[in-house]
Amino acid sequence: AVVSTQSTGGLSYEAIISYIRSLLPSTKIEMQVVPGSPVLLIELIRPDLKYPLGFSVKDGHITTLVRGSIGERAGVRVGHRIIAINGESTVTLDHDSIAGILLSETGKLLLKTMPSQIFNLMLGLEEPEYL
Repeated sequence: AVVSTQSTGGLSYEAIISYIRSLLPSTKIEMQVVPGSPVLLIELIRPDLKYPLGFSVKDGHITTLVRGSIGERAGVRVGHRIIAINGESTVTLDHDSIAGILLSETGKLLLKTMPSQIFNLMLGLEEPEYL
């Protein structure tokens, strides 16, 4: 999205809200939302279990990413929720199940992720913040 000529691409939710609040109430705010899906399709290729994927997961949410790792090179993003692995939904899986799949798979691994904030809003785990 673009807010008052400032692109918000790549900014965290908190940074965007902070920026918008810094403009209030003295500035007329115009927003332009660029269409696109929040869901990322990521193809990881792990030739052998001796090669770590290079990211950490907590309850399905990606929390850390190692620079130069298989995960970073494939496009894994911190702050995203894994919603599917190899076409199978992970939404109802617990942490151990998701970690078990990620730790045991070799070859091509297809992840579907989306920003955790959007995931939590969609499932009603968080309330939207009104300005």
